[in-house]
Amino acid sequence: MRLTVNLSKVTLKKSKEDVTGKMGLSWLTHSMDHFGLEKIISDEYGEKKRSNREVEAYKKIMAGVMMMASGGTRVEDVEVLRADEGLKNSLGWDSIIGSDTLLSFIGSKRSNARNRRVNEAMVIRALKQAKEEEFTYDNDATYIDSAKESARYSYLGEKQFSGLMGCVAELGLINTVEYRRGNESPQKGILNQLRKAVRQAKAAGKRIKDFRSDSAAHQDKIFTYCDMNDIEYYISIDKNEVVMKQIEKLKAYEWKAMYGRYKKSHEKEWAEARYVVSKGFSIRIMILRWKNPDPDLFEASPYCYCVIGTNNAEIEPMECLERHNGRMGTIEHLNKEIKTGMGCDYTPSHEFEKNRGYFLLGVLAHNMAQIMKLFYLVSEARCWTIKTMRYQIINVCGKIVKTGRRFYCKIINVTNEIFELFRYCKARLSVVVH
Repeated sequence: MRLTVNLSKVTLKKSKEDVTGKMGLSWLTHSMDHFGLEKIISDEYGEKKRSNREVEAYKKIMAGVMMMASGGTRVEDVEVLRADEGLKNSLGWDSIIGSDTLLSFIGSKRSNARNRRVNEAMVIRALKQAKEEEFTYDNDATYIDSAKESARYSYLGEKQFSGLMGCVAELGLINTVEYRRGNESPQKGILNQLRKAVRQAKAAGKRIKDFRSDSAAHQDKIFTYCDMNDIEYYISIDKNEVVMKQIEKLKAYEWKAMYGRYKKSHEKEWAEARYVVSKGFSIRIMILRWKNPDPDLFEASPYCYCVIGTNNAEIEPMECLERHNGRMGTIEHLNKEIKTGMGCDYTPSHEFEKNRGYFLLGVLAHNMAQIMKLFYLVSEARCWTIKTMRYQIINVCGKIVKTGRRFYCKIINVTNEIFELFRYCKARLSVVVH
């Protein structure tokens, strides 16, 4: 039927029908049920409802996750899902919590601690199901600008919050997370998160093989821990006085042209040296240099430098550079996904704990979407951003229909490729074994 050209003459009517424009959220939720999330949450919370009116933690978490996964950017956006009769019908739920309940839930320090443990349990289960036996752990801090009272001025000179996160690079899963005020040192907590990542891998019967980070991880304790646990590290080295003196000692003939895939980088040169971390202990460093495009009073050196430290004595220099730069496609990409994709650059309250809870909810939403891509969708989906995932499967129109004794999920007005995504997901729900 053709819509009239003049929309001002069309009569608007509000209707409650079993059609939803977010059918993919139902499939995301059912995929996570199949993955074992409801049991993970019940094992962590372990408490029975104190009254018939109380909503269990599982539904509170999933309401927030669905809101973020579908593109919501404020706590109040959960009300859009609450009004979606078709979505509730496809989930088999009588209702979805409101924004006040969600805000109260994420404002609880106890709930946030539990949600972080839920995230760790999810990651361990995903590690067990993954085909890989060895993994790379990447770590980085991201900063969120905020005018809220609980924010603090960071080293960047802005009032901010900080999220220190680590990820399993091969799977794109965020396995360690800490939300802090902006004045916390970027170095604080990295070693603890590395230890936690190693424990998670061991719990899954796997191991962390490589560790990558920026100069915040330039710490003697981290170097020592990696050596003791047979972990190769590729860390940006702080250009302190000792490092710069080592660079100055290099002769002109020690600087060499880039080669391999970096051969076209004619403006850059590289060299190798040993950096003495402490008495009797040194590490291998690779130095890149290029001409300083704008020498000034504060940076009068004719060259700019980048220094990478590693305990791998055999790796080729360009491969070392390749390994180190790989973190830009993992943890730095995930920082962007969490902040802009899941809307965690937004802080809902002046209260620190509510902001922490909202950020943790974004991490859970990202990991659930990633687990769906890893184990329930076609292989091409692994590299999708959440924006692509919304377009391809989450924000798709559909309805549940009962005919006789059978239920049908009708996916409405989509391409064959999108319909095949749902068919593949249904097949995986039948065969994936925990």
